[in-house]
Amino acid sequence: MAVVAAWPLLLFLPGWAALAMLRPRIDSAGRIGLAVVISVVGSTHLVNGLGHLLGGYGREAVFVAAAMLAAFVGGVVQRRGAAPPRLSRSAWPAALVAVLGMLVVGVTLGVGMWRTTETGISSGGTNWSDLGVHLSIAETLNAGGNFPPEVPYFAGEPLVYHWFADFGAAILARSADMFSIPAMVVQSTVLTGALALLVFSLARRLVRDIGARRVGTLAAALVVFGGGMGYSLFVRDVLNTAVDPLELIAMNSYDNQWLTDWPYFRVPSVMGTGLLAHRATTAGLPILVGAMLLLVAGLPTARQRAAGWNDRRWLVGAAGLLGALLAPFHFFFFPVVPLLALTWVLAGGRLLDRQAAGNALAFLLPYLLAVPFVIGPALQAGGSDGIRFVVPWQSAPHADGIPAVVFFYLTNLGIPFVLAVLALLTPSVPRLAFLGAWVIGLFLIPNLVQLSVIDFDMNKYFQAMWIAVAILAAWFIHRWPWPAVAAVVVLSVPSPLLVAGWTATSRIQSISAAEVAAADWVRRETPPDAVFVTDGWVNSLTDSAGRKRLTTFGPYIANLGFRPDERIADVMRIYCAGDSALSAQLMRAYGATYVIDGGEANKL
Repeated sequence: MAVVAAWPLLLFLPGWAALAMLRPRIDSAGRIGLAVVISVVGSTHLVNGLGHLLGGYGREAVFVAAAMLAAFVGGVVQRRGAAPPRLSRSAWPAALVAVLGMLVVGVTLGVGMWRTTETGISSGGTNWSDLGVHLSIAETLNAGGNFPPEVPYFAGEPLVYHWFADFGAAILARSADMFSIPAMVVQSTVLTGALALLVFSLARRLVRDIGARRVGTLAAALVVFGGGMGYSLFVRDVLNTAVDPLELIAMNSYDNQWLTDWPYFRVPSVMGTGLLAHRATTAGLPILVGAMLLLVAGLPTARQRAAGWNDRRWLVGAAGLLGALLAPFHFFFFPVVPLLALTWVLAGGRLLDRQAAGNALAFLLPYLLAVPFVIGPALQAGGSDGIRFVVPWQSAPHADGIPAVVFFYLTNLGIPFVLAVLALLTPSVPRLAFLGAWVIGLFLIPNLVQLSVIDFDMNKYFQAMWIAVAILAAWFIHRWPWPAVAAVVVLSVPSPLLVAGWTATSRIQSISAAEVAAADWVRRETPPDAVFVTDGWVNSLTDSAGRKRLTTFGPYIANLGFRPDERIADVMRIYCAGDSALSAQLMRAYGATYVIDGGEANKL
């Protein structure tokens, strides 16, 4: 019953009620997308606050939050009225893109995220290496032994990861008393649809001409399904090997590949990692777009003001609030929203008018709410020397010279990026300064500074850049004949679809059947706050069992700003020193009470 009664309150209804109060000048597609984003952000923050007030997170906090949200929705309906969600006819193309995106993401994750086989559990695609992090956060929260959360895979240290997307899935799962995986699949599917609708709405509002609907539709399609030219490697493999094409898809990521020879493909598409693996990005992208849509709707340009448009300060404040509450969902995107907001103000000629101070205050004041979420991660960020200046992005083939780097970006970002660059050279592009700054600014960030131990993580800024890339590319081709537009789409979508196939069908095993059985025992027989000594492998049975462990893959720990070397060395001593007293002493020092011996010491 929780799926029927509570999930709509956690995923849609409060946002729809809030928009009924704000009454923004936003089309039906944008309002539905915003309803999802506002509900996800609001419900997650509400449960977090109640967890602190009630002295712990659990099912009680979830249902109290659901009751509060239901009262809010009921009050708005009673006082102001709230029409049922209805897409206008002009938004049907956006709905089609959204539904297709939801089908691809939902089916791919449904069959590939957590597949039970005779030999264990397979997690397809990049989820093989990423899912354990997300699952451990959700399951330790729901087990009842990790709130406020410590790092589940580095027990004893506060969680300074952008963990709220996993918290949101945990809340859905806890309300229904279920495993977190189905909730993650549903959450990612819903947010994919919201992203498509929000991009459509933002593109229409920025373009505002007779072809705006076509631009919005193409932009939404390119954001969800567009990518680079990594599929050329698939064509090469089909032509040069005797391996069945379906087997090639199951064995390879043709969206981004590592440790391979030239040509290099290392910039993943939004679909490839943002919607299928990097759960922070799955939530962060639609929140970012939603904040910008609210700002653009509430703060007209100077020319629009002269034509009679009025500022809507409530919308400006809502944009700032959404941008502020984005922080624990995605730390990388959190500073992007105010940067893009400033760009909008400058491009629109609104920096020095009489309303500027009031609008700035309305937008920035909510950022005080972000302080508790960013101060700890900000202070911790320099702990592992991950922050440094770089030229260019270290994942690009910089040692091969500038031509190689240019070739790398053109092939990795593909046809949409080339079209966007051509659009920037066209003076008639609507909102040229704003969209140009969006593309150029976010392209430069990874090529100037590294904010993570793993340089690959900076690709998230390319994915945020992709929103403006898609809008520009869509505008550039929206008057082309349909066969030409179809050719652009055909040359842009294969890589993301191939990586979806890889995620759905790859047979990379995360944990063995024996580990599945052990995880069930751990879940039943050990205290929720128990800490385990495990090897340093990226996946562990503690992830699905909802228990903390001392260490994992070292770079994952260093990414949070912690130095893992000493603890990894102590774990080695616990396993290998041959002194049980020393092992017990070290375990007591870290609060660990269980040891897992999987017979795989080579993974340490």
